[in-house]
Amino acid sequence: MDLGDVWRKLEEDKLSKPVTGAVEVPKESKHPIQKLKNSYKVTIAFTIAFLIGFIILLFSFNEPLVRISLALVIFSYVFFLAINYSMYKKIKVDFPVDQSLIKALRHTYDFISSNIRFQERVALFIYPVAGTAGFLMGGSLGSGDLDSMLKEKTVIFTLIIVLIVLTPICYFLTKWMYKISYGKCLVELKALINELEKPD
Repeated sequence: MDLGDVWRKLEEDKLSKPVTGAVEVPKESKHPIQKLKNSYKVTIAFTIAFLIGFIILLFSFNEPLVRISLALVIFSYVFFLAINYSMYKKIKVDFPVDQSLIKALRHTYDFISSNIRFQERVALFIYPVAGTAGFLMGGSLGSGDLDSMLKEKTVIFTLIIVLIVLTPICYFLTKWMYKISYGKCLVELKALINELEKPD
């Protein structure tokens, strides 16, 4: 019996006294709510892995510019880690039976959709920083003299072109990744909400 069936049964029983307690979605369930929570858990794991990698890189380079750019990337990953962990904790898999299931599911759908849009917009400011960090690391390894390299106008021009090309590519790649990670679950959750809203 899924959540919708539980709520319909409570409604059909026409209970004469207030009902307390909660219905919890099992962790192994394929319910979209649980799948969304699992997706955030996977995102958190990948974020931590990349964060560790960038911290290792930070101590692998001596050039101040490379370290500053990597520090900014690390800060952005810490920021996204905090957001995703907050979202993970926010997604409730237990619903009080004395409240509206549809309202609870709609609230979950709305705040996850809003959070994804927010992360996509914020990430637009991160891509140039990450691209610059990668460019500087490559320049440091390739030339061995980053300061001299950056004095050349062609190098600065190349960096600007790389960032102009890279930013929209990363943006659409991120949208695609969000669609893979959360899109299907959100579609399923929306379908469940629409089903519950249908009059019997």
